Amino acid sequence: MKKVLILDGGAAHAMAIAECLKESGYYVAVICDNKNEYGYHTKFADERYLGVDSHKSEYAKFMLQFLKEHKFDVLIPTSDTSAEFMSFHKEELERLTGVLMPSRTIFERGYDKNNLMTICREQGFPHPFTVDLKGKESNEDIECALKGFPYPGLLKPNLTSGGRGMTLVHSLKELMEVYPAIHDQYGECHLQQFIKKGGRQIKVQIMTDEKGNMAYSSVIWKQRYYPVNGGSSCCNVTIDNPQIAEICARVLKSIGWIGFADFDLIEDPLTKQFLIMEINPRIPACVRSVFKSGMDYATMIADMTLGKPLRKYKYESGKRLRHLGFEVLWFLKSPSRFKSNPSWFKFFGKGLYYQDWIRGDFSAFFWGTWGNFKKQMDPEFRKSKSGVKR
Repeated sequence: MKKVLILDGGAAHAMAIAECLKESGYYVAVICDNKNEYGYHTKFADERYLGVDSHKSEYAKFMLQFLKEHKFDVLIPTSDTSAEFMSFHKEELERLTGVLMPSRTIFERGYDKNNLMTICREQGFPHPFTVDLKGKESNEDIECALKGFPYPGLLKPNLTSGGRGMTLVHSLKELMEVYPAIHDQYGECHLQQFIKKGGRQIKVQIMTDEKGNMAYSSVIWKQRYYPVNGGSSCCNVTIDNPQIAEICARVLKSIGWIGFADFDLIEDPLTKQFLIMEINPRIPACVRSVFKSGMDYATMIADMTLGKPLRKYKYESGKRLRHLGFEVLWFLKSPSRFKSNPSWFKFFGKGLYYQDWIRGDFSAFFWGTWGNFKKQMDPEFRKSKSGVKR
């Protein structure tokens, strides 16, 4: 039986990934940075390990040594940082285990938000108007680059996740006030035209074949998210939109990306056009709705890593997913709590599933929820997950 190791395996979606892999006949192991996490306690894991937080500088050294001492056939990341580790150390890892991740050059073309916007502009893919601030050292350089920019704009670090460092600015003066601190903390940035509220936010998942052609796709509509000013999905539903999936597949083809990728897009409420925002190089947190819609990307990744042909899958939209913990936080914070569609008060129904709760996996739910509660009590964690600063 082939062994799969789920990196950053404590996350809630690690439960769903482990469940799919187990049902497909794989031996499943998870590695987490502490015991108070969903994945560490899930009944779908055959083995559990404690490791190092993937955000820490010693993560790569630890994991390379760990993989020399423990044999696995496939690695699957659940976070941007563990995906980045797999890409940046791909050659070393391929001598130890199976890796399905683009090389560092291709990875940075897609994951770096500014690089992606440059590709979209050059290739004619829909995206928000964006100005690169890289190398703009003086106020004069920045002012010249942003002449005529249609404010408000979203100042975004080129390499970030979860909305970290993203700040809404309404003028050049506001930009100048916040830019130095954000640049010092997060590195190179770009300024992107802010898309007004009123449009939908969606996610598109693409699995290519070994030649980079789209094999399977799915689309998630983020109906609610936490933090309420821009964050992770806490209520979503799978929908049909083959046209936008085809555009995302063409983006991957132009980059040279092979394997799995997840896109974030936002709808311009004026033009009704979906605009590409970023590529996530790993299975998204809200993926269980897609799994229930028939697209088992976890097994696809494992099979393709091992050189097996992809299995047959059929996509069925209309599967809804809620994250119970984040839905409670959304309810406490959102002014739309009593007029949201779908209703916040509908907890049961056909085609409704939960991200942090899988039937029969109570231990994972209890310890994962407790761990999340402890994180929410940490001011530094709340600050890092506060969404777009306005």
